[in-house]
Amino acid sequence: MLSTYRRPIDDLDLKALTHERGSFQRNVVTRTVPASVIVFGVVYLLRRSLLIAGTVAAALFVGSLTSNFRFFRSVKRRKIQKQDAAAVEVLEVSASNVVDVEPLGDNAPAYCFFVGERKALLMVGQWLLRYEPFPVRLFRLHRWADTKEPIRIDSVEQPITAEPSAIRLRRTHRFGKIEVFDASAETLQEDLDRALIRHESFTKEDRV
Repeated sequence: MLSTYRRPIDDLDLKALTHERGSFQRNVVTRTVPASVIVFGVVYLLRRSLLIAGTVAAALFVGSLTSNFRFFRSVKRRKIQKQDAAAVEVLEVSASNVVDVEPLGDNAPAYCFFVGERKALLMVGQWLLRYEPFPVRLFRLHRWADTKEPIRIDSVEQPITAEPSAIRLRRTHRFGKIEVFDASAETLQEDLDRALIRHESFTKEDRV
């Protein structure tokens, strides 16, 4: 079974968003600056050039600073959205079966949850490793209503072992971290192909 509802942002959502990264200032002092100094030293030892070492270190510093600025700006935006009564979408999942899907490259793990009425929930990506042990049959998946990006998972029961399978994600598939599509256990590969191949044709390798 799969049911959904929407709710306002709470403190657990914001905590999951930051992943204990602290403040912008703390990240700059404890991560950006030390990393830039280390890179400067390593490059200087290798090239014996202050200009090259300084250029590489400065590029790293600016890139890290920009990344941190954008991240904490998004956190601030989410805090402002706390007044929005439908900012977070919650998917309550009760799966009859869980299949281990072969991931594409290092975009792993990948699980397919059968949730009844010929519906399946595909969850993909290294973000799932934060919730080990996983998967489980019963859980609540919280995600942002506007971007569909996952926020966190609340497990309701003990973990299980996903069923091994030959089902795999293909290079021609286009998918996000969370996908809901029509599927059955007997035709899962075909159903995945139908749902995830968008304006692409099979290659000879894909047909194998």
